Amino acid sequence: MAAKGYGYPNRDKVKKANPKTSTPDYFKKEDTAEGFEDITTQTMAIPFVRILQTLSPQLNKKKPEYVPGAQEGMFFNTVTKEIYGPKIDVIVLKFDRIFIEWLPERGGLVNYHSPEHAEKIAENKEVFGGWKTASGNFLQENYVYFILLNDKMEEGISILSLASTGIKIAREWNRLMTTHIMENGRRALPYYLVWTLETEYRENDKGNWYTFKVRTKNYITKTQYEKVGTEKKMLPLRQVDYAQLASSEDSEKIEEDTPF
Repeated sequence: MAAKGYGYPNRDKVKKANPKTSTPDYFKKEDTAEGFEDITTQTMAIPFVRILQTLSPQLNKKKPEYVPGAQEGMFFNTVTKEIYGPKIDVIVLKFDRIFIEWLPERGGLVNYHSPEHAEKIAENKEVFGGWKTASGNFLQENYVYFILLNDKMEEGISILSLASTGIKIAREWNRLMTTHIMENGRRALPYYLVWTLETEYRENDKGNWYTFKVRTKNYITKTQYEKVGTEKKMLPLRQVDYAQLASSEDSEKIEEDTPF
């Protein structure tokens, strides 16, 4: 069960307005958002859904990122700081494949590239998963999913990004996503389906970590279908600055160094 109410040690004594049920009657329908036109995906944090790992700062009480109740193996929203638990249901609206260029030894972000451009600047394309540029910079492949949380559609789009050995899971997921046949004989579009992602523990000679497994849950409802249509129309307007994939936030660095 998703943890709620964190940050309020005396939460039972705290009374606050619930914006979903107690909308003030003095808000006017003709009010506009004039003055906020420059708030775009370039000027706001992108919500990433990540899996908390052993060294994630959200688990460390000495870190400012600490979230009470957080446990390794739980899904976590990097913007709302909400913990979703070990299982989430998602709808996928869009998929991107990009390459992040890093200085040697993860010395810092250089740029991000389309697969076509990454292939042009890679000097050792014969090395699977270890492309480098002529200057020795590392090119990290990322599979990026734009998702809606099935039971939190009102939160809008979040991003789930997979790198390293997580790409194996992503490729299997992509296969399932594009080969599902409905009872009427038609191939389902990827966003017709709700997917259950459930974390699972893994270990090898490099260490231990949590990754996830994927399975289909059901088709989206009519209400969800309408919401998906609205969000998909907005996607071309939401050009993502993929540099945010390489945020300097500690938890993101940990995830990128985790062998999944």
